[in-house]
Amino acid sequence: MQNTEMKKYLQSDETLNKINSMFISLQIDEVKKVNEQLLPIIEMLINHMKSEDSLFEKMYKEIIFCGSFYKNTKIEAPNEFDLNITLKLPINYNYINCSSDRAGFVKISIEDNVQACATYTYKNLTNKEIRQLNKLISNNFVNPNTFRFWIKGIIDRVMNKLQNVGNRYRLLTNNLYKAYIKKSESGPAITLIVNIPYKTEDIHVDLAPSLPFDIYVIQRYIPEFDKLETCRYKNWFAIPVPVRTDCNNSDSSLASLYWRTAFSLQENEVLAKCGRVKQVIRLLKKLRNTQNLKSIASYYIETTCLNKLTEIDININRISVTYLFFEMLKELQRVCEQRKLDYYWNKEYNLLSRIGEMEMYNIAQRLKNIIKDIEKNATDKYILAKYIRKLCCLKCVTLY
Repeated sequence: MQNTEMKKYLQSDETLNKINSMFISLQIDEVKKVNEQLLPIIEMLINHMKSEDSLFEKMYKEIIFCGSFYKNTKIEAPNEFDLNITLKLPINYNYINCSSDRAGFVKISIEDNVQACATYTYKNLTNKEIRQLNKLISNNFVNPNTFRFWIKGIIDRVMNKLQNVGNRYRLLTNNLYKAYIKKSESGPAITLIVNIPYKTEDIHVDLAPSLPFDIYVIQRYIPEFDKLETCRYKNWFAIPVPVRTDCNNSDSSLASLYWRTAFSLQENEVLAKCGRVKQVIRLLKKLRNTQNLKSIASYYIETTCLNKLTEIDININRISVTYLFFEMLKELQRVCEQRKLDYYWNKEYNLLSRIGEMEMYNIAQRLKNIIKDIEKNATDKYILAKYIRKLCCLKCVTLY
């Protein structure tokens, strides 16, 4: 079916707006409540970490919300949060260099003369803290694995000093209400599972250590720097993500020294300028969950939409959300079929490279069949709801 016909049949947003309000969008009151209850827990944990490690205390800057909750693309319930623990190296930044021979990643090096200098250029550190900091540096490179294990070790020591209750640890905040937490690990993040009795269900909080840098430090390594430069936020984050040793264009012996570049603040800024695309992202995530397409990470959906918005020559505020959703669904199917999703800031980095060919083929075929059915039944106002919500729930979106 031609695009003009589909645009005609998918011009009403009545059904998708109903689905979004009933099943997808976060409730403002619930979000506010969880925020008010969670923040004191995180702040108290950070205070314990500062007391446990003086180098951490001197390096700590702030906690920054990122991920889908920050970008307002989170769906269903405010029960998962991504937070960056931002730290600043206590070194004169004139002696710190970022370099890259792998798209989407950087290596952070300290100039030779820094450690050779008798008086050091470290800022306000004791001899013990200097020795501790030097353990994070391997052959003049800040080692992301050592850095990550250092943060993990601090959290472990904090939790081991808390009262153990079953398989969790009890943490008291300043206002004396209790939280019970346990820890698991996922990639670079340390996941805390937090429960505040009689107040919240379990909340999963991914804490990722990060180093903030000015965007101009890596200008030469960001092909899309012109987009980055127009954003209001001028800091990016280096995240200590383990990198596979079979990476192209990199020495496997140095693979452990790569930090992932993260531009969550800028990505939110770009999405905010595009208004209704956030609603489309939430709808695509719901379809992903309903169809059990687990390999399609939320960040892949967001990046698919970001990339498509830079290509299409339309005013998205003049077309229906329903039609925009359909166009983005087709784009998602295309990138899955090609097994190639360009990183928004550097097209040389394929975000889908780590997903197996057969897995991507199966996902692409399923999406292709969904798209064909939508095109075949475009006059049915519930055809999209059929895939965003399970069939047994279609009656829930009856418009009345």
